Amino acid sequence: MNEKIYNTIKQRILSLHYEPGQSLNKKELADELGVSQTPIREIFLRLEWEKLVTIMPRVGIMVTKIDFQELKEVYRCRILIEGEVGKLVAKNITKAQLSEMKRLLEVCRKIKENRTREKLVKLDRQFRKILFQAASSSTLQEISDMLYNQTLRVWYITFDSTDILSEVNMEASEIEETIAALSKRDPDIARELRSKVIMKWVARSYKFYTSY
Repeated sequence: MNEKIYNTIKQRILSLHYEPGQSLNKKELADELGVSQTPIREIFLRLEWEKLVTIMPRVGIMVTKIDFQELKEVYRCRILIEGEVGKLVAKNITKAQLSEMKRLLEVCRKIKENRTREKLVKLDRQFRKILFQAASSSTLQEISDMLYNQTLRVWYITFDSTDILSEVNMEASEIEETIAALSKRDPDIARELRSKVIMKWVARSYKFYTSY
């Protein structure tokens, strides 16, 4: 599979460049990206497995709509996974990894309104990368990343309906609280904290859903 083109199309979906429910055309994308339809077809199969597109035989390909009822199940799984990740990280995290988290915290606090959305998502991914490096579980990371991407579009939408700087403060608070919990090296404290982080996102998503 062409990873570069896969990442391009996937990012367009996650950032809402392709809106939920929008139809996508293999030929048009192939022409735009300079490839045949075969790699585009392979990419759509992968994105369908990730529940980011829906392939309808003899009809076409559509960006998966955001369904809060389905997302509730996704969030339930994320709560369990993030809790387990917290336990593993508390046992294994190094001083260097904690220092890198502290560096990201300072970067986050300095984010201004220019391109805030892109900067925050990038920083959040960097933060998650450190967590999973410390957890040292590629299986948990693969599952978590897939679920994370299914909920990421909601975050992009909330950027348009909230004070953008409050999003920065929320991200900084998450990183700061995680650092404090992990510094205690207590798996139970870390598990509870990381689970609560996802619970907050459930509450935010529900608030979005009821007003969307």
